[in-house]
Amino acid sequence: MKTFHLTVSSPDGNIFDGEIYKLDVRGVMGELAIMAGHIPFVTSIKSAPCKVWLDEDTPKEAILDGGLLTVDKNGATLLAGTFKFKE
Repeated sequence: MKTFHLTVSSPDGNIFDGEIYKLDVRGVMGELAIMAGHIPFVTSIKSAPCKVWLDEDTPKEAILDGGLLTVDKNGATLLAGTFKFKE
């Protein structure tokens, strides 16, 4: 199982900073699944539920109000106005 680094930041500071298996979010063109080795790109993210997969079997659901996702060879950065993990 390959992982990649994800940083989730909001105006309040970093919310998540660690290794994950997969990130599921809703981009402006539709649903996105980001995994290790994904091609580099930048896209706007819509307000919607998302999932941060810590491993193949462990998703953490969250709500975000839109933002910007950047993917590069070092991992991914999600900048969001608000981002909150569900309990």
